[in-house]
Amino acid sequence: MAESAWRAVIVSLAVLISLAVQVSSTDLFVDGAQRLGNEVTWSVALGDVDGDGDLDAVAANFDAGAIVWLNDGTGQFTDSGQRLARGVYVALADFDGDGALDVLLGSWDVPASVWWNDGRGTFTRGVFPSVSGCFAFGAGDLNGDARPDIYVGTVAADRVILNAGHRAFTATRQLLGNGPTAGVALGDMDGDGDLDVVAAGWDEVGRVWANDGAGNFTQLCQIDAVTLHVHGAVPADIDGDGDLDCFFAIAGRISGRSVWLNDGTGRLTPAGYDLGTDLQQGIAVADFDLDGDLDIALAIGAGGTPLPSRVWLRQEDGFVDSDLRMGEGFAGGVAVGDLDGDGDEDLFIGFLSLPNEGWDYKPYPNEVWINTTRE
Repeated sequence: MAESAWRAVIVSLAVLISLAVQVSSTDLFVDGAQRLGNEVTWSVALGDVDGDGDLDAVAANFDAGAIVWLNDGTGQFTDSGQRLARGVYVALADFDGDGALDVLLGSWDVPASVWWNDGRGTFTRGVFPSVSGCFAFGAGDLNGDARPDIYVGTVAADRVILNAGHRAFTATRQLLGNGPTAGVALGDMDGDGDLDVVAAGWDEVGRVWANDGAGNFTQLCQIDAVTLHVHGAVPADIDGDGDLDCFFAIAGRISGRSVWLNDGTGRLTPAGYDLGTDLQQGIAVADFDLDGDLDIALAIGAGGTPLPSRVWLRQEDGFVDSDLRMGEGFAGGVAVGDLDGDGDEDLFIGFLSLPNEGWDYKPYPNEVWINTTRE
């Protein structure tokens, strides 16, 4: 066969492979056909709250108490009937060391609250320091005592809350930054063995805060995030060099600033990857297609005409839109985990409705999207 003919065959095969990838990527997730609740859900956290070995969900609701959704092990959820505090942001951690995941809730308009788990998924409210104007949480051991502490991103200066044990917390005197922080990521950014903090938000620079190992923080670097309007942050090693990079959900209609690379010392620079300019309200990062690298799910939300949420798949030179479109509401947040126990990563998306530009929120059901990679 002539060389030109071989080239034509190779090109045709490449086109067919490309088309196959595009078709299969749209089927990477399927709608689980569940419509869970009818609230104004801004964020979701996944964890095994009832101790039965599967991932349950806690949805933080602006208009009603947070709902605990129990998983039957196949990715089917039922309402536990509990209503915790009203909130917008939620985090799960075993704060009291009894082996059960507790719940932390907060909002910009109500004080933060902690809820103790009895080990079977039933919660009672505990005592928590007075912290208002919450926009984001990060939970992890900040002072090296093996207990999860809390970094609170607020509407003003951020706060550090240390876990004193015995279901008690101590608010430190640290006031970090001076503007709204809506994206918080905890991780060892500078490679010294303790948890540092990436904090970014609205109308001021973001920062990487270096931990001295005892829970005291100093600025390591600034992030040019003044115009980005960050709504979420996730630490992960995107480039495989052994250090933690950072992913941001950005509602500033700016492209090329969602993924930031670590130089190994904790200093971040934008990678320039294009993830579009939709209004990103939440972000989840995982290897969705099981090809060995990290992909991105973005919760998209805008007032007026709803915009569906998206999945971006990692390629060698960046990310490609999978063409998958999920949901028809305003997606406030997205959480990732293996919900049906088949070994791939599924999505729980928290929704609300915002029929017009402004703050006139309306309820909307949450949705579960099941990954088909293992099927």
